[in-house]
Amino acid sequence: MRHRKDLSKLGRPRAHRKALVQSLVRSLFLYESIKTTLTKAKAAQRLAERLVSRSRRDDLAARRYAYVHLGDHELVARLFGEISPRFEDRASGFTRIFMLGSRLGDGAQMAVLEMAVKGETKKAKKTKQATKTAAKSPAGKIGKSKTKPKAKAKSPKKEAGKERKPAAAKKKPTSKQKSG
Repeated sequence: MRHRKDLSKLGRPRAHRKALVQSLVRSLFLYESIKTTLTKAKAAQRLAERLVSRSRRDDLAARRYAYVHLGDHELVARLFGEISPRFEDRASGFTRIFMLGSRLGDGAQMAVLEMAVKGETKKAKKTKQATKTAAKSPAGKIGKSKTKPKAKAKSPKKEAGKERKPAAAKKKPTSKQKSG
């Protein structure tokens, strides 16, 4: 009997299941949102919540724990530097699951697992000077230029390898071709 066994086995052996869940959590921290089956999303949500709550401590033991599960120093740095500061005012609920419906192929229940607080997108802020110059220029008034980009010139190195035909080898048009 499976009394008090709330861990879903996902139809895989333990090592495969562990690798799958860790891979899903890595993708979640990289892309902020992943689309997967509902049971996989629930399994990944458990580990993701644990990692984010530990990362809020920001000590060496927490970093080592995160590295064991994520296996990438850059991702651990992103978790501690970018992701966990967003959740300083929350005690839990760092991720959420949205139900999508059934997959057409096998009828599996699909879901989106995403971070509850999205990160800010890095957009270049326009300065006052940049907006003034864009308004003055004719391209700024009209919009995007509709001219096609020019073809790149061939480098002399590429042309050197090709054999050139001498000018005498070219056929000159005959008088019949000129008049016609």
